[in-house]
Amino acid sequence: MSKYTFKSSFATEFEYIPPKINCPTVLYLHGFCSDCWGKKPETVKAFCVERGWGLFRFDYAGHGSDRENFEKADFEIWKNQMLEVIDQTIKGDIVCVGSSMGGWLSLLAAIERPQRVKGVIGLAAAPNFVRHFASLVTPEQQRQLQDEGRFSYGNADFSYVITKRFIDTAMENCLPEDQSWPVLCPVHLIQGMRDASLPWQSALDFAASIASEQVEVKLLKASNHRLNDDVAAAELYNSLANIVNI
Repeated sequence: MSKYTFKSSFATEFEYIPPKINCPTVLYLHGFCSDCWGKKPETVKAFCVERGWGLFRFDYAGHGSDRENFEKADFEIWKNQMLEVIDQTIKGDIVCVGSSMGGWLSLLAAIERPQRVKGVIGLAAAPNFVRHFASLVTPEQQRQLQDEGRFSYGNADFSYVITKRFIDTAMENCLPEDQSWPVLCPVHLIQGMRDASLPWQSALDFAASIASEQVEVKLLKASNHRLNDDVAAAELYNSLANIVNI
């Protein structure tokens, strides 16, 4: 697998399938402590190949093919990698498909590049989830954070290492709680109701915060945060087919 070297000097594995003429490109943005090679991005790839859409997917710095550098990376670096791909590599219209933290990054892409991003699909999208981590930090973890720059956190779905640099840079990129988010393109939010990382009601709050009038929320009663089941894959496929008029 080829590696993409970013301006930040991080190099990670990626895949780029150019679109056919007049077709958009899907930019797949994976979740925190995940990678871009699982069932969800493969569902996206199958759709893109079938329809002639382009696809760009990559591992963030410190993730997947670059996981040994995790503690050297942070949210600002991941956001800048995303914007670098949009500005320097992908041509034409873009549909962002983001899983968990990738949903947060997708919304930021729509805000910062509104002329390029024509649609967003959030898969258990988790904008501002760093505030959840910050609210759960115990006194012992706070000491670890200050002394070691990191602490461990886990739930029924995942186990994470949380670094101070991630918390600091992610907090700086949180979307406002007291005003609408200037995302003007169509948005589909697919959310599992058995999600142990994110209360499913959050998807309704996110939908209300998005300025666009073209927002759909799909609640899947038997799905968890990973959204790797067949029902979730089918809904992702349907959203790709209907998010923009091509």
